[in-house]
Amino acid sequence: MQYMLAIMYDPTLPADGVPSRQKLHAALSDEMRAKGQWRGGGGLAPIESYRKKISTVDGEKVFSDGPFAETREVLGGYFLVECSEEEAIAWAKRIDVDAGRSWVEVRAAWVDPRG
Repeated sequence: MQYMLAIMYDPTLPADGVPSRQKLHAALSDEMRAKGQWRGGGGLAPIESYRKKISTVDGEKVFSDGPFAETREVLGGYFLVECSEEEAIAWAKRIDVDAGRSWVEVRAAWVDPRG
């Protein structure tokens, strides 16, 4: 089974001032690769700096620039792993996040069997 380890954060709270966690996350990705469980992942630009939305209005696709309504949960990055649920939870516990502002959600990912 594949799992998305989604790094979520609350954009209304201040960051902890710690430098980027990119190197720590890259090292964890390397471990996942070495075990043959890494399937993808990456970080996203902060919602505060880049917002685009495509929605359907009266059957038509509409493109909008932000800002949009305030949200308290934003996706900041993710790891996609293929392993057991227990292993996914163990990986998620090792993802370094901004304490008090960020957390990791473990979600089953539906994979198209056609590849």
